[in-house]
Amino acid sequence: PMMTWSTCAFTIQAIENLLGDEGKPLFGALQNRQHNGLKALMQFAIAQKITCPQVLIQKHLIRLLSVVLPNLKSEDTPCLLSIDLFHVLVGAVLAFPSLYWEDTVDLQPSSISSSYTHLYLFHLITMAHMLQILLTIDTELPLAQVQEESEEARSASSFLAEVSQYTNGCIGCGVPGWYLWASLKNGITPYLRCAALFFHYLLGITPPEELLTNSAEGEYGALCSYLSLPTNLFLLFQEYWDTVRPLLQRWCADPALLNCLKQKSTVVRYPRKRNSLIELPDDYSCLLNQASHFRCPRSADDERKHPVLCLFCGAILCSQNICCQEIVNGEEVGACIFHALHCGAGVCIFLKIRECRVVLVEGKARGCAYPAPYLDEYGETDPGLKRGNPLHLSRERYRKLHLVWQQHCIIEEIARSQETNQMLFGFNWQL
Repeated sequence: PMMTWSTCAFTIQAIENLLGDEGKPLFGALQNRQHNGLKALMQFAIAQKITCPQVLIQKHLIRLLSVVLPNLKSEDTPCLLSIDLFHVLVGAVLAFPSLYWEDTVDLQPSSISSSYTHLYLFHLITMAHMLQILLTIDTELPLAQVQEESEEARSASSFLAEVSQYTNGCIGCGVPGWYLWASLKNGITPYLRCAALFFHYLLGITPPEELLTNSAEGEYGALCSYLSLPTNLFLLFQEYWDTVRPLLQRWCADPALLNCLKQKSTVVRYPRKRNSLIELPDDYSCLLNQASHFRCPRSADDERKHPVLCLFCGAILCSQNICCQEIVNGEEVGACIFHALHCGAGVCIFLKIRECRVVLVEGKARGCAYPAPYLDEYGETDPGLKRGNPLHLSRERYRKLHLVWQQHCIIEEIARSQETNQMLFGFNWQL
C-alpha cells in the first residue's frame, strides 16, 4: 500500500508543480486526462484498505505517525527535516481507518469521526511543515523593503523565539517578523495546493470560485477557507498549544535535526526549487567548442568521439563507442544508457552535440529522435550540421521539450513516434 499512497502523493505534487509553473488555476485548468487519472488513482489508493491485510496497514501507519509523533529513543526515528510531509499526510489519512479494525467485528468509522480524524491529522502535519519551513529559512539573503508588522508577523516572531529555546541556539531570533511570515506563506502554499487537490478527490467537496479561476491574490485565503485553516496559521499552535508544545520540544531535540541545522548546506528549503532541464547557451558554437575539448575518460587515442549532452544534469558522455560500455544485468550497455539508468531511472533526453539532434531514450531498445531546440535565421533546424548556418537557441522549442519532460510524456512521445514511423527492422537505441 505504501507504493500506492506514494504514487498518489507524487502524482498530485507533479500536477500542482505543472499548474504552478504555467501560472494556471488549481482546479480550473485540469485536463480531462489529469482529472480522470487523479480520480481513478484516488479510488485505487482508498481500495488498499480492503485489499491489503489490516495488520500491514497498521504497521505502515505507525511508521508514518512516528514522523510527527517521534520516539527519540528509537534509532530508526526519521528526522523531521528529511521527510516530505505531504506524502506522510496522504499515507496517514488513507491508513487511519485501519485502527478501527478488529478480527471479529466489521467496524467502520462514522462520517463525523472520519471528518475530525482528517482535520486533526491535517492540522498536526501542517504544524510540523510550518516548523520545517521556519527552521530552514535562508536568513543570509538580502531582505527586501521593511514592511509594517502585522498580527501574523508578530506571531511568527514570538513563535520563532519559542522554538529557538528548544534548538540550543541553532537558529537565530533576529529575523524580522514580516520576513518570517512572507517566507512561511510562500513556502507552505505548494503544500496547501496539494492538500486541496488531495481532499477534493478524496471527499468530493466543491472548491471555491477563487481556486477555479486564475486569482493569485485570493488564492491563499481561498485555500485556508477550503481546508479549514485560519489565515494566520500560527493560531493553530495557540489552539493546540498544550498538546503541541511537548511535540515541538521533541522535534527540536532530535540530534539529527540539530545536526542538519548546523550543516546548513544540506538543508532542503521551502518552497522547493522546481526542477528544470539544464540551461543551454544561446549560440550553438559554444556547445561545439565545449565538445571539442571533451576527452573520453577511458580512451587515450585520438579517435573521433561522439559526445552527447545529458539535458537532465549537464554531463557530457562518450557515445557510440565500446570504450565506455558497462555491464548491467549481464548485458553490455552504452555509456548513455548506463547514465540514464542512474540519472532518470532509464529515461533520459540527450543532445548529440556534433549532429545537433535530440534523442529521447527509454532503456536500450526504445527511443526516438526529437526536434533540436536550435534554429538558424530561417527558423529551421540543421540535423547533422550539413548546412553550416549559425544556430541559436529557440526558447519556445526548448520550452516544449521541457514540458514533455515535466509532464512525464517521454515514454508516450517515444511510443507515438514508433507508431507513426513503423520500422520494418528493430533499431538499437544504444548510445
